[in-house]
Amino acid sequence: MSEYSSAWKVVYATYPRFLRVLERIGFHSGRQPYVLGVLHSKYRPEDLQAHLLAHGFEPALLAWKDSDEILSLRKVDKHVYQLHLRLYSDGEIRGHYEYSSEGNPVGHVFNSAFRKGDDVFIPLLDGYLGR
Repeated sequence: MSEYSSAWKVVYATYPRFLRVLERIGFHSGRQPYVLGVLHSKYRPEDLQAHLLAHGFEPALLAWKDSDEILSLRKVDKHVYQLHLRLYSDGEIRGHYEYSSEGNPVGHVFNSAFRKGDDVFIPLLDGYLGR
């Protein structure tokens, strides 16, 4: 986040609180699409988090918090897009590829480039997905 302007630092400090208020009043609930699988039973959420952090992921601070979500990480791609992966309390893992908040704020909010990212996620999660 150090590479972002002062304006983005303000957004990072305030916008997540705004999202939490919207979630509390029911503006967002449930889970976003694109199930990748479930976390293999030999791994803990912390193991998956460490693996993703080692591969360039970071906490997804400017994101909805899905129902039962326990982990939300993203990896920015080409300064415009991001891979966004979530882990839920039942072990389910979901992920998608989309505009990043910083790269295209309007496109991000309106899910303009929201799609599956299996071609990247499946190899990345090799061994971490249960059968």
